Amino acid sequence: MKRGISFELPNDYGSFFKDILHPINIKAFKWHIDNVEAFASRNGSHTNDLFPHNTEQLTGSELKEVIETERAYVIFAELRAFQGPVTSHPETYEEFAASDCQLVLLIVDTIYTTIYCKDQQMLHALYENAHSFGFRDLEYLNEQNDARTRLSVW
Repeated sequence: MKRGISFELPNDYGSFFKDILHPINIKAFKWHIDNVEAFASRNGSHTNDLFPHNTEQLTGSELKEVIETERAYVIFAELRAFQGPVTSHPETYEEFAASDCQLVLLIVDTIYTTIYCKDQQMLHALYENAHSFGFRDLEYLNEQNDARTRLSVW
């Protein structure tokens, strides 16, 4: 069974959250935001943090507004999507599989991106979307090739 996908983003400013999450209905989820170092950008320079300070949870509408209106330079990010209330913070794939969390997006060192997703159709759409954007080293993750032990950027 496919657990997720991994790929590399360009090391640059962009609308990468919007691009990555394009095939899913962002508004259908409540989002837990953690360990984020991402800067909004105007004219190629950092202006402020992409997400408001002390923000741990966003509605789908709030997240959509942020990622669709701001270009950003993302260094680290952990986003977890829940269809209902945020009830847990899965740290391993096994915890994720047993939780109410539906999707985990991790970005490490600006380029290394991993998405875990329970819905196989959504996962396929995310894969095809990443392929259409030309993200490098795109691959599906499964039990045999997933070396990640924690669902964290640290």
